[in-house]
Amino acid sequence: MNRLLLVVSAVAGLGGCSKKTDGPAPAPTPAPTPKTVEPAPPKAPDSPDPKLVERGAYVAKLAGCVVCHTAIGPTGPDFEHAYGGGLEMPDTFGTWRTPNITPDKSTGIGSWTDDQVIAAVREGVRPDGKKLYPIMPYVNYNRMTDDDAKALVAFLHTVKPVSRVVAPTKDLKMAPIDVPKPANQPDVADDPVPHGEYLATLMLCSHCHFSPDPKTFAPQGPDKMFSGGLAMQLPMLGTGTLYSRNITSDKDTGIGKWTTAQIATAIKTMTKPDGKMIQGPMVFLQGPWSQLDDKDIQAVAEYIHQLPAVTNKVPDATFKPIAH
Repeated sequence: MNRLLLVVSAVAGLGGCSKKTDGPAPAPTPAPTPKTVEPAPPKAPDSPDPKLVERGAYVAKLAGCVVCHTAIGPTGPDFEHAYGGGLEMPDTFGTWRTPNITPDKSTGIGSWTDDQVIAAVREGVRPDGKKLYPIMPYVNYNRMTDDDAKALVAFLHTVKPVSRVVAPTKDLKMAPIDVPKPANQPDVADDPVPHGEYLATLMLCSHCHFSPDPKTFAPQGPDKMFSGGLAMQLPMLGTGTLYSRNITSDKDTGIGKWTTAQIATAIKTMTKPDGKMIQGPMVFLQGPWSQLDDKDIQAVAEYIHQLPAVTNKVPDATFKPIAH
């Protein structure tokens, strides 16, 4: 009997521990709302390496990029829109216009990849595969090293974009020139003559100072290189015809009587040994070339001074500058 009472008491005690609820059951606790994951902000483009941009700006000075790719107005070059193209030049082989090479995406080269810009500069090939006329001196720029080409592109990325549509150059009487893939031959900077050869190539000395074939306007051959005779008109500066000079070491028809120091002075100041100013396209190059390192100017002068002599009497100019 006592055992039965204990069992009943235990069961009753368990029942008394249960909580009696008179109202409805509580609502279930809602699940936590998942946090919205915000997309990561787009990665900002890497800042260009200042040293790379600085070298690229120097390469652009060597190559005279701003000289050709800047329009000339009534008062002179439109440097407010530098590199925006629009320079128009009537020439013996037709009228050519320089394109906009600023990073403007609609009218410039802002949508081109780095490799596409380098291919245009060194191989004369546009992104669509079309060849550029060799008035764009890719034959010379083919010699540009990979490092200098990359530096040049880095610099062009920093140029102020210019929105300017330039009419394409068409129907020039000159055929495109096929050039090999750039060999990336190093610049021997510690040896003046090969270093001067590299710099002179980028400075386009052979692009103007050659004897052209009268039918194709192409150089007649390596034996005539640097011997001058290319006819040029510069209506924005004057009337008549100029001829590129013979800059070989020939003492009678070239500059063989000039010293290395006199050649260096002419490159940097456009002043000839007789005190007269050089005329022609080199006048426009005085700005960028005057900013080159003296050591580089000296190397170019040493290279030019040792060029083999080529006898070629260039016609006298009929050019008459516009009086201001």
